[in-house]
Amino acid sequence: MAIYGRDDPELFERAITSVLDQATPLDVEVRVYLGVDGPLPEALERVVRQFEPRLFAVSRSLVNMGLARTLNRLISLRGDEAFFFRMDADDVSLPGRFLAQLTYLAECPGIDILGTAIIEEQTESGERRVVAFARDPADARKCIAKRVPVAHPTVCLRARVLDAVGEYPAHRGNEDIAMWFECMKAGFTFDNLPTPFLLFTVGKDFWNRRSFDKAFSEFACYVRGIHSLEGWTWHYVYPAARLAVRLSPTAISKWFYGSRLRRLSASPDQPPS
Repeated sequence: MAIYGRDDPELFERAITSVLDQATPLDVEVRVYLGVDGPLPEALERVVRQFEPRLFAVSRSLVNMGLARTLNRLISLRGDEAFFFRMDADDVSLPGRFLAQLTYLAECPGIDILGTAIIEEQTESGERRVVAFARDPADARKCIAKRVPVAHPTVCLRARVLDAVGEYPAHRGNEDIAMWFECMKAGFTFDNLPTPFLLFTVGKDFWNRRSFDKAFSEFACYVRGIHSLEGWTWHYVYPAARLAVRLSPTAISKWFYGSRLRRLSASPDQPPS
């Protein structure tokens, strides 16, 4: 998990608690690695100090380096762990998440990267909905040009993925998208549990962060990723359509994000990220 100065202290406390309270098999040790990306305001620093004795490692940088470099610093600290869970600082891992994912991966040795469905919560309205992602490895490969195959804060991946891929590509704001393309190119398999095991918060800053620079960066990331997998293909129409929505007025983007049209543009009951 990584945090930076603009994270909400209350949401971070809720997020880290949801990880520390996860049930696991008796022979499994959970090690929580936290990356602190640059200076923190006092309220957020207090929460870090409160939980630090229960964390396996806290890696701090004096300046803001971005998510990819912060995660890669944590990856460089890893020991003999067999599985790695990703988590964001403003979401909640629901009870049973770790146990369900570890059980599934033990039963399915051919799956390398496993996500889950999510419960998406609008913090301003309180509205909730369940969002699912790729149904199976074949669907993950088919859909990656349209949308991410897994929701990044739900992911559990095997150590062999990091052994092969190494680290997150440094695509600021699009680290996870770039990572999934790299993993797909390396031949790793994706799957998802249909049960939602993460509460994903969508606050007002969710829209404020969607700048023109981020929109074009995301577009370029998808184009590079699609080209690495397929070469020249008509599938570039998907990131182009996504870019058009990203560049539209906020009211239109919000409407499309929650609309049935968006869900249908992906596949039934599987809206894009």
